[in-house]
Amino acid sequence: MGQREQSLLHYLVASHETNMSSHYTKGFFLIEVVIVASVIATVLMYLLGSIQNSVEVSQRSLERTQAAYLLEEGAEAIKSIRNATGGWTILNAAANGVTQYLSWNGSVWSLTTTPQMVDIFTRTVVFSSVNRDAASDIVSSGGTLDTRTRKAVITVSWLAQSTTKSESVTLYLTDI
Repeated sequence: MGQREQSLLHYLVASHETNMSSHYTKGFFLIEVVIVASVIATVLMYLLGSIQNSVEVSQRSLERTQAAYLLEEGAEAIKSIRNATGGWTILNAAANGVTQYLSWNGSVWSLTTTPQMVDIFTRTVVFSSVNRDAASDIVSSGGTLDTRTRKAVITVSWLAQSTTKSESVTLYLTDI
């Protein structure tokens, strides 16, 4: 075999090895791309789940904060009704155990039996009588009726994630 044939044979073998090597390299590159894409997709799914969870926790926290403000406002509204002229008579006349709602007409608070919504929240007030023992301590049963004290339970409720959530506060109001 002459020099020229050997060169041609060498060129063909080298060219075949380069093509084979290139073919295998392209195949490995494709596998690497698929693996990297899978890892990135998994990380993104985890991050999206974490973000969604954070948003839900933030929403629940916001709702509880709003409920707390509505409870505080409700307590102040009841005190405002009590402090108005004839207010104690209104509070004292409120039937025990009857659900009432606070209504704001732009200048004064009042009690109503018509449900009132504040955004997604419903705020209720239930009054009851107060009894005291011989030491003038409030008792849940027995004792003597204290006509100058009323118990008010304010509840704020709302629908969250298909369940009703609620927060309550109890006040004892006196005729001042």
